[in-house]
Amino acid sequence: MSKEKYLKSFLKIQNELRKKLILEDKICLEKIRYIAGTDLTFLNPFNHPCRGIGVILVFDFKTWKIVDKAYSIDIVNVPYIPGFLAFREAPLILSAYKKLKIKPDVLIVDGHGIAHPRKMGIAAHIGAILNIPTIGCAKKLLYGKYDDLKVDAGEYVPLYDPKTKEILGYVLRSRKKVSPIFISPGNYLTPETALEIVKNCLKGYRLPEPTRLAHLYCNSIRKELLNKN
Repeated sequence: MSKEKYLKSFLKIQNELRKKLILEDKICLEKIRYIAGTDLTFLNPFNHPCRGIGVILVFDFKTWKIVDKAYSIDIVNVPYIPGFLAFREAPLILSAYKKLKIKPDVLIVDGHGIAHPRKMGIAAHIGAILNIPTIGCAKKLLYGKYDDLKVDAGEYVPLYDPKTKEILGYVLRSRKKVSPIFISPGNYLTPETALEIVKNCLKGYRLPEPTRLAHLYCNSIRKELLNKN
């Protein structure tokens, strides 16, 4: 399929999924029992198609013990197209999610939620399909504007749409003098609650524990597979 056909199809799907988003709190911080994080990597990222690994770790929100985990390995045929990352990466995460015995109350995704040109980052995409509360927590800015951020840990400022001035999420300095993270709701959460949840997941590292540990789990699977080959 040509890039143009991909884009036409993807835009249509994004428009349909966006209609399913409800940016209101389906759950509050105090009611969360299980929280999960996702990550994804590729075995041979410079090949096309390539093999991808998607993982999910589920935690007890009070004890931070891992209560469930799952991963999926498959061929990824969709090329990387800026603004349409979900079509390349979400299928592996969705496949891993189906394998979970314990479903999380909130899923934190390595990527953006509504802080996206069409409000359809990978966290919003997954949240719309699974119909669950999701949060996007990204390491780089994709869309939006924000004011100067102080260097101290815990400082945050709104991330807003430059066209409408709507608050899309928050930019949070999770560690002193370290690059901030970009937090936005995917589905069933407000930007403010998404921020509070992520703040409660920080344990001294730049990234919240669910996605940080999911990343380590993902890399361990990748290393094991590469060693076998």
